Amino acid sequence: MKRVLLTVAVALLIPSILAAAPANVGVYFDGSLAYIPTGDIGVPFVGALYIVQNEHYVTGVEYCLVTPNDPAHAQFVITGYTYPPSHALTLGDVWSGHSVTYWPPLTGYPEGYDLLVTYECRVLQPCSEMWDYPIVVSAHPDSGYLRGTYAPDHELFEITGLTSYICPELIGTEEESWGAIKSMYR
Repeated sequence: MKRVLLTVAVALLIPSILAAAPANVGVYFDGSLAYIPTGDIGVPFVGALYIVQNEHYVTGVEYCLVTPNDPAHAQFVITGYTYPPSHALTLGDVWSGHSVTYWPPLTGYPEGYDLLVTYECRVLQPCSEMWDYPIVVSAHPDSGYLRGTYAPDHELFEITGLTSYICPELIGTEEESWGAIKSMYR
């Protein structure tokens, strides 16, 4: 009897775990949520807003970018946007609330993610003055939500915003002797 109950519990638990995969949106730099500018101040680099999901046919997204350490954007600016071919309509801008629609819908197939917007970015300070500079994907200020819509009926779904970092503070490593490393396995 215990074995039957355990089998039923596992059979009910697995689909709920698989169905609970949230959609995430973040600004990625060369496939990473962190970027260390190389070159001179003001040299453009690319940031890309991606949605990571494979559950919905996404027809729209509303969001806002926030730089909590620099609300006036004196150290980091976005100078231009480029949209994917499925882009249909845009309202607002990234700092005051951005809404973008897509047709045909974005599916996440086969990689599990889709490009929403590509940004041309610039930093206006050296990294030594802006360590761990966060860029947060946040709720749209007009609606108070970070969400998307999906086909066929444009129903709403919640999105989790990710935090990206410009000039992440690197973690140092300690030097150890070969003897100290070998002693860990005794």
